[in-house]
Amino acid sequence: MKAVPAFILSGFLLICSWPLQAGIQLDGPRIIYPEGRREVTLGLPNHADTPRLLQTWIDAGDDHPHDTVPFVVTPPIFRLNPDKGHSLRILYTGGALPADRESVFWLNVLELQPKPAHRADRNNIKVSIRTRLKLFFRPTGLPGSPKEAVAQLRWRLVQDGKSCAVACENPTPWNVSFNHVGMKNVSLRDEEKQSGMCPAKGTAVFPLTGTAEKTGKLTLIT
Repeated sequence: MKAVPAFILSGFLLICSWPLQAGIQLDGPRIIYPEGRREVTLGLPNHADTPRLLQTWIDAGDDHPHDTVPFVVTPPIFRLNPDKGHSLRILYTGGALPADRESVFWLNVLELQPKPAHRADRNNIKVSIRTRLKLFFRPTGLPGSPKEAVAQLRWRLVQDGKSCAVACENPTPWNVSFNHVGMKNVSLRDEEKQSGMCPAKGTAVFPLTGTAEKTGKLTLIT
């Protein structure tokens, strides 16, 4: 990979929530599990006017969905009535995780909507919505901070097939997530913006939408 000295990087910190469209809203954009904690909890309110059946589980990500993970979440299945809330309990069951960096897992919440009671016909759609939330296991004594990690990322312009991409190298022990990575001079709709994560002490490649110039400004929204 060739470094591009003329590349100008700019970072912006944006804290946001991730609401489910059907009424269930997770209480926070991600979950931090500090080493040594007995458990962490996550609020789960139902803002809809109908009950929901919820299923919860934790996995190691899309590439390893069936891997055994050192966490359990309770309750795994439960009903949540309208305008009520419930707390999920996440417990670390132990295991060998790296002590020099954050480890990342995923909390899944599957929401099952009831069949509309006022429709006597069968022409209706029963919608199931799954939301995923990053779960970071954070060892004690990590140097630096998540905010400082953004400035330490190393970026390179690379060729990704016939298109251009940017490769991110993260030398820090902190996972850095982005709501969008792209060229500032390319106009995109919200649904076209690219999110992702540069893992702790790892690398990631983000394809660039549109024509990438050798000189330009890369916009990062974390």
